[in-house]
Amino acid sequence: MSLLKFVEVAVDSPGSGNRTFTYLIPAGLNLELGHSVIVPFGNQTKQGIIFGASDASDLDSVRDVLELTDSNPLIDPIRLELARWISQQYFCTLFQACSLMLPPGARKRKSVWLSVASGVEISELKFGEFQTLILKYVSSRNSAQLEKVIAHFGERARRSISRLIEKQVVVPTVKESSVKVRVKYEKLGKITKSGKAALMAGELQKAPKQLVALTYLSNDENTIRKIATLRSKFGSSSINSLIDKGYLHQEQLEVERDPLNGKLYTPAQPVNLSDSQTYALEQIYELIEKPSIKTRAVLLHGVTGSGKTEVYLEAVSLCISRGKSSLVLVPEIALTPQTIERFSSRFPGKIAVLHSGLSVGERFDQWRKIKANEYQVVVGSRSSIFAPLNNLGLIIIDEEHEWTYKQNDGVPRYHARDIAMQLAGLTSAAVILGSASPDIESYLRAKRGRYRLVELNQRYRPTVNGTSDRDGRLLAEVNIVDMRAELKSGNNDIFSRQLIAELESTIHNGNQAIIFINRRGFSSFVQCNSCGYVAKCRNCDVSLTFHAESQLLICHYCAQKRRNIENCLECGSDSIGRYGVGTQLVTEKLNKLYPDLVIDRWDSDAITRHSHYGELLDRFRSGQSQIVVGTQLISKGHHLPNVTLVGVVSADVGLGLPDFRASERVFQTLCQVAGRAGRGVEEGKVIIQTYQPDHYAIKTAATQNYKSFFDIESKNRRNHVQPPYSKIIRLLRQDVDDISGQREAKQLAKLLGEQKQVWGLSDTEILGPTQAFPSRVRGRYRWQLILRGPNPRTLLETISLPGVSDERRSMKRGWVLDVDSYLSI
Repeated sequence: MSLLKFVEVAVDSPGSGNRTFTYLIPAGLNLELGHSVIVPFGNQTKQGIIFGASDASDLDSVRDVLELTDSNPLIDPIRLELARWISQQYFCTLFQACSLMLPPGARKRKSVWLSVASGVEISELKFGEFQTLILKYVSSRNSAQLEKVIAHFGERARRSISRLIEKQVVVPTVKESSVKVRVKYEKLGKITKSGKAALMAGELQKAPKQLVALTYLSNDENTIRKIATLRSKFGSSSINSLIDKGYLHQEQLEVERDPLNGKLYTPAQPVNLSDSQTYALEQIYELIEKPSIKTRAVLLHGVTGSGKTEVYLEAVSLCISRGKSSLVLVPEIALTPQTIERFSSRFPGKIAVLHSGLSVGERFDQWRKIKANEYQVVVGSRSSIFAPLNNLGLIIIDEEHEWTYKQNDGVPRYHARDIAMQLAGLTSAAVILGSASPDIESYLRAKRGRYRLVELNQRYRPTVNGTSDRDGRLLAEVNIVDMRAELKSGNNDIFSRQLIAELESTIHNGNQAIIFINRRGFSSFVQCNSCGYVAKCRNCDVSLTFHAESQLLICHYCAQKRRNIENCLECGSDSIGRYGVGTQLVTEKLNKLYPDLVIDRWDSDAITRHSHYGELLDRFRSGQSQIVVGTQLISKGHHLPNVTLVGVVSADVGLGLPDFRASERVFQTLCQVAGRAGRGVEEGKVIIQTYQPDHYAIKTAATQNYKSFFDIESKNRRNHVQPPYSKIIRLLRQDVDDISGQREAKQLAKLLGEQKQVWGLSDTEILGPTQAFPSRVRGRYRWQLILRGPNPRTLLETISLPGVSDERRSMKRGWVLDVDSYLSI
């Protein structure tokens, strides 16, 4: 790029859209595509990413690039193209798309902080109610970040804040807010030749501490010691004096912040595969070996325990042998330890790890080494789809149906599966989408030929000598228990008689059990039996969950905590009832039934750190605990050979949500948790308790009959014009004032309706505005619009077209745009 004069830069500015801006390359500055730079933007300086270069510009006046933030390009040309697609697909700026691909600490952001001016007494000021609320919010925090104030009060707060600044009541301060991450070095020390000579000549007799330290170093002169350890052992002044005299040589060594902490895994050898696994591999191999094939994805639909991971391992092995890299995505951070174990055992020293559970330093080191081609395989959660792997040959998305692959907060709200398909198109990589219960959309694409469909219909178990059972193992036996009948027969407990009987048998036989309930806490809500009052969150329109361990009422949306109530806050009655079932209540009841057993709980309350999960998993695998009670954390991907019983306390959880995907999610969850039973030598049993035994999601999950479920669900979706037979875009407005939020929602709905008529977009529906579910979260009221049709983005894009007034264009500001939303609607 040395002969070129101008660069096109995507600037970190909310209003920049998917545009780039032209800047002049100053003398002496060598710039490349993907470089991160600082540029002037208006009366500010902003960070930007270089997207293009040219030797001429049509502009009369062009400003210079100010500086480079990193000497090497941070984003390669392929991922710059990916960023363009993300920007267009998810209605975000080019820089926001690029920010997904930057290493930790690379984003240089200046933020504005607000504080109340010294000497100002809020009570004496005569401002409107809204401005007074803003002042109290800022004052209570001493200082508050401008964007957080806007996020809390909504876009209309900008004008109020500007007026407060003009009147010198609020003082703005600009601060650098980037996370500073650097290569970590460790100082090491070794005795020098002059140090040895000084010892021989007895020159340190008057400095006994230095003499002891130097003698210690001379006893094993080939060992390099940590300076920090030497200072701790002999004192800083002694070690510093030896360095100053030249008796101790100090050098720096780069230290890798290894998320695996140098852990070594027992090497594993390939196993013999079944015929169906071999066929699946042949399909995948062909895509890896022949990049010209247009269809780049294989949907690997295999029942739980069918050996999908063995197929993954063999496909990765081929990529490594061809000099290509592989990316393995898992839906939960909690699943990474076992996935890392499987892949590290097979490919020692070749596995990198990327997920949000790592420290910033660990993520920085892993990103840098991946980019430097030091690893051939990356294992991680959703965000690792942006790992800077070179020569990408394979992307594996395990449990591809999981909604956790969809980013449901922040900007952009991307889906890792769609990013993977776009990245595969740019790199000619193959994609494996693995699941026992594929997403309805994925399965429909496979049926229509957009993906190759390969099925593993029976369980698989390699034997000790390397051979395998070939497609002959059965799934666990599943029994549905009608809890209505239990109630009629006088059983008011949360456990059916059949579940208790099977638990007794499992314990007697020395096996293990999983008890599943997809709700944490003790009781879902607390209610007064006299007047009907329900304890609700002050910030959210949801009931508080009672947690027995802390004796607190906790909101599962904003984490607000309140003391448990003994008397009704409305009528004063002491008749307070706790209703609903959570993991804590289930665990307590099991502990009373089986006081001599070790019963663990797996949920986000019990597992507060990433390492806790591995510890609990090791306890259960080793047989230290006999029963595990948990939420969906225990339902995914675990191979636990000694588990012969799975009990589902309530299969109805989630069926009543206002979400067209509710039945699909319940079906998938039940299939996954049922798949934990009977994966070892002994056959398994599953007990599903429900008040809706005839619901198609529960009946088909009990038989793991995906095709039957797909036929019913697909028909329902088609009849109601829901995805995948339409596309949706969710527009969400959040405001501290409910009336203001509703007004803004109505105005945008009116504008969209007018544009729909002007452009003749009769096939696009505008649903709403309606209150979102929940209607208030973290103190902000939520209103939403749903655009539904073959291509609803066309209607949304008309607002930004030439000829539409600036006032109308600005109506989109303050709205969250969620393409292919996975949230309840």
